[in-house]
Amino acid sequence: MPLAQRPPPKPDWARGMSLEEIQRRVDAVQWFHRYEIVPGVFSSGPSDMPRRAAYFPIPADLRGKRVLDIGAADGYFSFLAEERGAEVTAIDAWPRRGFFLAHELRGSRVQFHQMSVYDLDPARLGLFDLVFCFGVYYHLKKPVAALERIAAVTKEMALLESEVLPPAAFAGLNLAAFQEDSGLEDDPTNWWVPTVANFLATVRAAGFPQAELATVYDGTRAIVRAAKGPRTAARLLDEDLFIVVDSPRPNTLIRGPVEIAGWAVSQRAPDQGVRRVAVYLDHLDDPAHELGTASYPLDRPDLAAAHGDAYRRSGYRFTWTPPPDLAGRHRLHLFVEGECGWNYRSTPVYLGREP
Repeated sequence: MPLAQRPPPKPDWARGMSLEEIQRRVDAVQWFHRYEIVPGVFSSGPSDMPRRAAYFPIPADLRGKRVLDIGAADGYFSFLAEERGAEVTAIDAWPRRGFFLAHELRGSRVQFHQMSVYDLDPARLGLFDLVFCFGVYYHLKKPVAALERIAAVTKEMALLESEVLPPAAFAGLNLAAFQEDSGLEDDPTNWWVPTVANFLATVRAAGFPQAELATVYDGTRAIVRAAKGPRTAARLLDEDLFIVVDSPRPNTLIRGPVEIAGWAVSQRAPDQGVRRVAVYLDHLDDPAHELGTASYPLDRPDLAAAHGDAYRRSGYRFTWTPPPDLAGRHRLHLFVEGECGWNYRSTPVYLGREP
């Protein structure tokens, strides 16, 4: 049920105030979010939050969950999660008076930190079962770096929303438009506007192995559901792990058994930093889509010649015979686990049938 339909009762201190007095306090603040702050009192922002919230796949029951709201603005989604039972932390680099007034009027226990998304650190805030990042991506000059920080504090799932380039005009294209001249809504805080494909790709590359489009609404607003799997939950993406796919080459047509081969190495500890190389089809870190574990480490004299003997034992190999019912375009994912985290590399392939 939307927040506006189930607002909390006024705290004890406010029960002697009339609605008119509370409304005057609310009206004295400039709002971006429009919603019912307490029963019968509404903010006057341009963004109709209950209407928007209907598009977001936020669980109705968040009891026992820790939730992080990034870019909380006037706090609508923070208070929504709190109302649904969550322990909520909100952050924003630009605190808004509306958030603090609503927090006061609602008697909220949401914890607020003035901080940048780039400063998110599990050592400071801990891990969160569910993370909101709504209307932030296109304000970021370094979106992948920000997404990496978001992934670092996400234990289970994140919901992310962004302005996107019109899907009808850019369907399937992995690209983004950089807004150097405030071209998007004449807003100097806007930088990157991705396509849906680019939005999904950057979310995956930043440390969410399972990313899917939840919906596109209002024409150019996309919501992505990003999740961790059993091997990546509460673990960090580690760019120290370097993965190369030698075969199959991208967009290879595979008919019958195929050798999936290449090399993987820890740049910090090349002789001992990789623990496991697994192969997935289409859905990374999903047990139902794991094809198996590759043989590792294998001898690679070419790497020893180029980089030294510490890199010699870094090859992997896995042989797979696709079932006949999988004809079409797919992606193979090489998933590497190391001492300090995980990383992956993907290659697109076409699976065909034996003639």
